[in-house]
Amino acid sequence: MTEKRATAGKAAAASTTGTATKPRKLTYDPYVRHSVTVNADPDRAFRVFVEDFPQWWPPMFRCTKVGAPLGVDPKKNGRWYEIDEEGNEHTFGRIRVLDRPTRLVIGWHLNGFGRVDPDHASEFEVQFVPDGRGRTKVVLEHTNFEEMGTKHAKRVRNGMDKGWPTLPNEFKNRG
Repeated sequence: MTEKRATAGKAAAASTTGTATKPRKLTYDPYVRHSVTVNADPDRAFRVFVEDFPQWWPPMFRCTKVGAPLGVDPKKNGRWYEIDEEGNEHTFGRIRVLDRPTRLVIGWHLNGFGRVDPDHASEFEVQFVPDGRGRTKVVLEHTNFEEMGTKHAKRVRNGMDKGWPTLPNEFKNRG
């Protein structure tokens, strides 16, 4: 789905002698995929997913406190963020691609412990595919977990595979 695909181990940078090290094989499935069909055209589904994100995102999926307020800047390079009790904003997502109403790509800055890690990001892409009957299939793919570093990649991936299945239904109920 995304141009930048997770691979079964990226080749390491060449050493000082000019030879490359052997790529590291992943010990986990590098993709988390889920989908849901909503009773809305792609434009409405896209708008609800992006602009209404603070309303449909489950309150238990927060990095500072359960139910903390959320915000979104719905534009390229826009932020997905949480606001803590002191009013500080914690950016946990950055919009990389915003092709209204068909595609959204977000750099995801949450590590395997639910903490914001601004220096590393996995990535998720959402596609909004019309089904021809006034409905839209919303397809989510989360990948590039190796960008979180070897210490966190598998933990982030497994956590996302547990969390993402609940989100399409939350979104569907809102859409």
